[in-house]
Amino acid sequence: MTRSVPVRAALVMALAGLAWAVPSARQPRALQPPDYGRWEQLVPQRTPLSPDGRWLVYGITRANRQNELRVQSSDGGATTALPFGEQPAFSDDSKWLAWSIGFSEEQEAKLRKDKKPLHKQLGLLELATGKQLALNGVESFAFSPSGTHLAMRRYAPEPAGAAAPPAAGGSDETIAPGTTLVVRELATGRDTTFGNVSEIAWQDEGSMLAFAVTVEGGVGNSVQLFDTATGTLRALDSSSSTYSGLAWRKDSASLAVLRSHADDTRDGPTHVVLAWPDVASLPGQVRKLDAVKSGLDASLRIVRFRAPQWSEDGARLYVGVAPWPEKPARPADTAISRRVAATSDNPDELPDVQVWHPKDTTVMARQKIDARRERQRSMLAAWWVDEGRLVRIANAIGEEATPIPHQPRALVVDTNAYAMERSIGRVYADAWVVDLKTGARGATIARIEDRYLRPSPAGQYLLLLKDGHYWTVNLATGQQVNITASVKASFVDTESDDTGPHKPAFGVAGWTREDRAVLLYDKRDIWEVRPDGTGAVRLTDGAPGDVRHRYARLDPDEEFIDREKLLVVSTFGLRSKKSGYARIAPGAPSGSSVTSLTWLDKRVDRLAKAKKADRYAYVVQAFDDSPDYYVGGESLADAKQVSATNPFMPEYAWGRAEVVDYKSAQGRALQASVFYPAGYEPGKRYPMVVYMYEKLSDGVHQFSMPDERQYYNPAAFTTRGYVYLQPDIVFRPREPGVSVVESVVPAVQKLVQMGVADAARVGIVGHSWGGFDTVYLATHTDVFAAGVAGAPITNLVSNYGNHHWSSGIAETDHIETGQQRMAVPLYEDLQAYIRNSAVFRAHTMKTPLLVAFGDNDGTVHWHQGVELYNIARRAGKTVVLLQYGGEDHGLRKKANQIDYHHRIFEWFDHYLTGAPAAPWITGGERFLDRERDLQRRKLPAKPAATATAPQGRP
Repeated sequence: MTRSVPVRAALVMALAGLAWAVPSARQPRALQPPDYGRWEQLVPQRTPLSPDGRWLVYGITRANRQNELRVQSSDGGATTALPFGEQPAFSDDSKWLAWSIGFSEEQEAKLRKDKKPLHKQLGLLELATGKQLALNGVESFAFSPSGTHLAMRRYAPEPAGAAAPPAAGGSDETIAPGTTLVVRELATGRDTTFGNVSEIAWQDEGSMLAFAVTVEGGVGNSVQLFDTATGTLRALDSSSSTYSGLAWRKDSASLAVLRSHADDTRDGPTHVVLAWPDVASLPGQVRKLDAVKSGLDASLRIVRFRAPQWSEDGARLYVGVAPWPEKPARPADTAISRRVAATSDNPDELPDVQVWHPKDTTVMARQKIDARRERQRSMLAAWWVDEGRLVRIANAIGEEATPIPHQPRALVVDTNAYAMERSIGRVYADAWVVDLKTGARGATIARIEDRYLRPSPAGQYLLLLKDGHYWTVNLATGQQVNITASVKASFVDTESDDTGPHKPAFGVAGWTREDRAVLLYDKRDIWEVRPDGTGAVRLTDGAPGDVRHRYARLDPDEEFIDREKLLVVSTFGLRSKKSGYARIAPGAPSGSSVTSLTWLDKRVDRLAKAKKADRYAYVVQAFDDSPDYYVGGESLADAKQVSATNPFMPEYAWGRAEVVDYKSAQGRALQASVFYPAGYEPGKRYPMVVYMYEKLSDGVHQFSMPDERQYYNPAAFTTRGYVYLQPDIVFRPREPGVSVVESVVPAVQKLVQMGVADAARVGIVGHSWGGFDTVYLATHTDVFAAGVAGAPITNLVSNYGNHHWSSGIAETDHIETGQQRMAVPLYEDLQAYIRNSAVFRAHTMKTPLLVAFGDNDGTVHWHQGVELYNIARRAGKTVVLLQYGGEDHGLRKKANQIDYHHRIFEWFDHYLTGAPAAPWITGGERFLDRERDLQRRKLPAKPAATATAPQGRP
């Protein structure tokens, strides 16, 4: 399938009035829902360019879900479509592309209905010739480092009967029997097949593939080494134990693996660590970590849930240890067991009860969700391979340890002492450094925010954020220095409306070579700061254009930022919303050396570099410009458009977008994105719908693919004649609802003053936190003619004691320090909770309101919708509640997505444009009538949920 860029460009020019470009261009037509299916959305890939830079791959999703991958020359030209392709990967020699082949929605639904396995295929494309092949039943794949071979693991056969019971200690301990592994030599197509392979690991640099063999019953278990260069296969170790955690040391032939070891008196296995310092030349020289001889307490075991990790020099292996409980000789005599035994002798009649206790630092709902992760938690230890000595680093579960690069030290972060505070959004931790030679623990850095705590790449410093400043800890001397105290800039967002104990930092770009400096961000610029606090230089100058600069990390394996090379940075106009890329000259001392590479009044992002060539790819899009890849050289000056999504776009009338400035009721300068309707006529006032969710103006250049299943779709609104407004909202502590009024109403007034919006025909819409905004505005203002709220919080008082059931967290965290920004508990300022809740003003509301909920919503309990509905109904107000059965916080079923989308427009079309009301708006839908209709239709798989036929909804 070839898509020509010049054709699309010619169409665009024709529609702009350049009749000489395409003399026969027709007048664009109105976009209708039946047209949506063909529309495309580009899906950028993490590695879009082949290593040599000659090939480009990207994803395409369509509104009809006929998705695909596309691959083409990075110079442009014909594209090869790969239907339902996922997870593309280039070989290192740039000769091959492999990908996983999924299913259409219809195929997947049928397989699930027939209870058949969802086994994907592997696709393989020879890039030079275009030859393709598909291999059935491949679960995972990985190219060799050189790209000459491809390892493919097949799916395990479906079990013939019932599953075997889990082993002692829980199913987490069990390694399932392996599956077939096929290693293909790509040049010849020759396959080498191995059976019962449970795990594989390619050597980082080299030709060797290590794999573990796991056989039912254990006879034949082993760890094997296959050399693709010579075709030789060697068994490194074999036993009836299981092998896991294969780990190569970077750029070496050092290999480590875990071998299980059972003890009849203990629950679950421990593991022996096997290490080959040079498996290539000395495969017989293996070191073994003997837990007993190494001094590990008998109550501890080595676990497989943390794979071994080599130190850079190969001197140490890091492993995880965890408590190893004894098997009780008889049922444990505990308070729990005695209470259970007192209820019944019948195992089927035992009580199903959990005790929620106020001393629980993790609430029960979260404990249940985290149960598996909790069983797999461990404490880091360091094994000195040649000495056979094991040094404990962490001494309690909850002490998270990180090896410090290139140093015999580790950083330990302990959150245990602050577990209760962390559960209510006050994130603190203690930290210290452990000497891995002696196990000695350094001085504790107490009560810090741990999310910004990091060791430097050369291992000389710790970087931490404290009291709004960055500090370093010299690991050789222990000296702590405030390195930003004298810098005339703020590295935390002092304008943030976050109500947590810490203002968020703008971030860290990285460290330079040998830890000479750290690059830090302020609001607009990048600073090069010395780690001893003796100086700082601003590398960019974003103030004149209010432009934000951020380092573009183009090498995912980069350890440090090389200041002797060009630095590429992304640029973004905080007010203009323009974006692009620039570069900083090597060793540049100030912002004067920043050179712009591309700077457009569009969204420019996703810059990527080919691994082995100076070829760069990035994506450009705007609301009226479908996203596409551009590819060029290092300067980007020669970059040209390569992909061509939605080439038919000029056939349809489309809107445009811009940012407008306004001030909140508190006088704060804000912005809003305005999306104009297709065929907009200046001077004519239009119905307008306001969509809300905190700050949204930065998305003014986001392309919107029309789609009935993205139910708040901007393009769907603008192509139906609505202005679509997305204002920024800033919040004051304890006043989330009041803040919404202060931010949104002035934005509406601005559009009315501009002569764009009809003040009598303005609607509001939002989902989740945006749903909160909607119901609050509907109950506390008389500005809006209609509202639609998806999954809204309507009552902060009742919601305060609830949970995020999907994640298990208590709302006491989310409400005080999360989006609601209430800052204090309910009992300290009840009136603020009441003042900012929709339900307490429902009796005065004038805005007709449509509320939608999934009745299995695990984020906002759907009874929040029921509360508002019942109170408004009692007060005689117009609130219609849509209950979608079995749905969560966002609708997942196709029929429900389309149904909700159409009901949204039926609602707004009626209240904002005067269209006749659908029967469900004026009279509802009786349960028995709907039940009879479904029976008559015998539950058709394809629901007829349209605005013109509401009786056909499922």
